[in-house]
Amino acid sequence: MNELTQNAYRRLEKNVIDTVHEWQVKLGYAEEMIHIYYNRDSLEQLVGLSLPTVEEAKAFLIQWREAIEGRFGQVKLSNKGERFCVGIPAQGTRYVHECKKDNTFLLELMEVIKKPACTIDDVMVVFKKQKPEVICEKANGDEFDYVIYYPDYEEDPYRYCFSFGQMGAFYHRFTPYDYQTIL
Repeated sequence: MNELTQNAYRRLEKNVIDTVHEWQVKLGYAEEMIHIYYNRDSLEQLVGLSLPTVEEAKAFLIQWREAIEGRFGQVKLSNKGERFCVGIPAQGTRYVHECKKDNTFLLELMEVIKKPACTIDDVMVVFKKQKPEVICEKANGDEFDYVIYYPDYEEDPYRYCFSFGQMGAFYHRFTPYDYQTIL
């Protein structure tokens, strides 16, 4: 396996771990299957490989599944057209829980946004605690108020989009590519 493919596998594995961890923080830890969905173009951007057809994306996912089976168990794969489902089994959710048990960033973020009077300044305290170099911008469009992200930080490459209103604060996290597609 060449270095480009290894890097692609690592990127997808990191995204799966980050996504499962976020769900565990938001919903609680349970050893059960979790389904993650990727559009073919999002998958292609995420892993940094050219996957121009459904068949090539499928082949990539099958090879990736084989590479991570020892850690995650038997990952289930399916697709409807260009939308792929990656089913992470209980063994995989347990693996993520063990990998991320000392990572408190999302736990702290959830505690802050649960507060009724949460502000963007409160949220920024959590982000700056993780890494001081953080960017906060007014979001384009009406769906979100702010987007927060770290420039050039491989550990957390996501765009966090926040809204503040009468019902409190909430956020959604996107890859940079997916964030650009919602603008």
